[in-house]
Amino acid sequence: MTPADPHSRPVLSDGLISLRPLRLSDVDDITAACQDPQISRWTAVPSPYARSDAEAFIARQATDEMEGIEPTWAITVVPDPRWSGSITLHLDGAAGADVGYLMAPWARGAGHATRALRLACTWGFSTLSLQVITWHAFVGNEASLHSARRVGFQIPPHVFRSYGSQRGHRRDSWVGTLTPEDLAAASRIGEARREYLGPDLTRRERDVLTHLAQGQANRTIASELGISENTVKNHVRSILEKLQASSRSEAVVSALRLGLVSLPG
Repeated sequence: MTPADPHSRPVLSDGLISLRPLRLSDVDDITAACQDPQISRWTAVPSPYARSDAEAFIARQATDEMEGIEPTWAITVVPDPRWSGSITLHLDGAAGADVGYLMAPWARGAGHATRALRLACTWGFSTLSLQVITWHAFVGNEASLHSARRVGFQIPPHVFRSYGSQRGHRRDSWVGTLTPEDLAAASRIGEARREYLGPDLTRRERDVLTHLAQGQANRTIASELGISENTVKNHVRSILEKLQASSRSEAVVSALRLGLVSLPG
């Protein structure tokens, strides 16, 4: 029997999300997503982002060369085949890889990035026999940090100064590494605590939620947390989505029921 090509990209799925090869039909969704301010802020995609950039990205990933050194998938939410993000393993040729990913605005807030990251890393370890996968994010990208930690990446608390590059500028970054043992340990912990993890809230969203439970207005929350009022609004919107709540008060009630916050004494 001819052995399978380790660089071919199978469709990967955990039943809730799937990773599949990119398609030409993804161009419009990629273009729309990469025009989102958050993607421009936290990734190195071209800014402004044009349809031609999406076409070039898909064409590049379809080459045999990229197939062997930079396997890339489209992230989809089962059962919808629509492109909702991308994830790439940048292989270094020495049993290691860097992982990069982004999620479309319409697919955020439900833990899909964590699932995609876990699937891609599992494939890298099992199929490519990788020994380590490296992750990095620009300082402040707490959503990516949260996802990486849940998968098992070991991330030291200090900042790596000017580690990352974004459109010709150096940026401070967080950096973490993942081994097969780290992934296995995190998976065991996740299974043991599955019923108690609750919504996939970031640390900052939990901070905002705590202040919501105290009845504070956005302006007060922004002042106490040292962030802009607009950022608070974005966090509140994400909290409502993750808790499936239609109002701030409903979100607080759900959070109290789940034990995420407590009322001030």
